[in-house]
Amino acid sequence: MGKVQDALSRLEGAVAQLERASGGVAEAARRLVAAQADYDALAETTDGVAARLDVVIGRLDRVLEG
Repeated sequence: MGKVQDALSRLEGAVAQLERASGGVAEAARRLVAAQADYDALAETTDGVAARLDVVIGRLDRVLEG
């Protein structure tokens, strides 16, 4: 019975280790999703700023050309 008990103890330890590892993966996935959302919002903002700058540059160009 000692060998069976040792094997069960090692198995329980391995399962606990897998559970901890999978929790870390889930947290990393949540952080990745949040980072992607932040990136998407920033990309949208920079696209808007770039478009507005293009308009201003065009207007300045027309003013300078007279």
